[in-house]
Amino acid sequence: MIYGYGYSEFIKKGEHQLTIEKHITKEEYDDHNTRLSEINKLNAMTNVYNLLDRNGKEYLTYSTKIKEQLEKDNDDSIGLEANRLLINYLSSLSMFIDYGEKYNKKHFGKEKLKEFQKNTNEFYDGHVSYRFMALMRNYALHYGFPLSIIKQSISGPNGIFATKEALLQFKAWKHVKEDIEKMPNFISLDIHVEISKMFIKHLYEKYVYDIAPVVLKGIEHLNNMVKTNGGKIPILVTFKNIEEFKKGNIFVNLIETKSYQDALKIIENHQSINIIKK
Repeated sequence: MIYGYGYSEFIKKGEHQLTIEKHITKEEYDDHNTRLSEINKLNAMTNVYNLLDRNGKEYLTYSTKIKEQLEKDNDDSIGLEANRLLINYLSSLSMFIDYGEKYNKKHFGKEKLKEFQKNTNEFYDGHVSYRFMALMRNYALHYGFPLSIIKQSISGPNGIFATKEALLQFKAWKHVKEDIEKMPNFISLDIHVEISKMFIKHLYEKYVYDIAPVVLKGIEHLNNMVKTNGGKIPILVTFKNIEEFKKGNIFVNLIETKSYQDALKIIENHQSINIIKK
């Protein structure tokens, strides 16, 4: 296998020219990819966090406008939509935890994975809302829709609620069962969504803080590559041999800069990180 380094430059609308500037060793090729790859982990974690944040906000927005919705829609459509939005949030919460375990282990190793799991376990053991939402996904997945009662009252609160009676029919609550038994008969899930979102935000911001030094080194490495190419977008290429190259059988890794710009913004927006540009 032959490895190369070069750049891409704009020719005209819809056309770019690829130039292989030099051949490099496999070790050099792997080093470039290793330095640049940490960006992907940060962006993946950010995407799943943004998904969770958006799903949570969409559910809370719909729930707070339930009185208006009751005037326009029938109960069935309101219940279906509210459950859809809630289940989206619950799924993304579970997805974030899975990603957090995967990327903490992949980048930092087993010790950081244990630390991440320790944090989630402490949230679970110490906070009703976090463990309630963590197990609510299992309820929605294996038993039924969490939200089952719509209340429309002149004097009391309007909205859509879970009921203690329905939730307690589920046998896999573990010790969350004791929490539910202490809740009112009609349970609003809004506050539990808000609080669980807060804990996930904490986990996400800690991940950004921990991975920021390595990501910044990757951004600096890319910046140096761009400078070396006179501002052109760098590329890494591989091909089996010269004959295959002449046939056009070549793999080109075009290193787009946007994901690195996005990663830099993520780090710059972190409240505990101060970047001094020179």
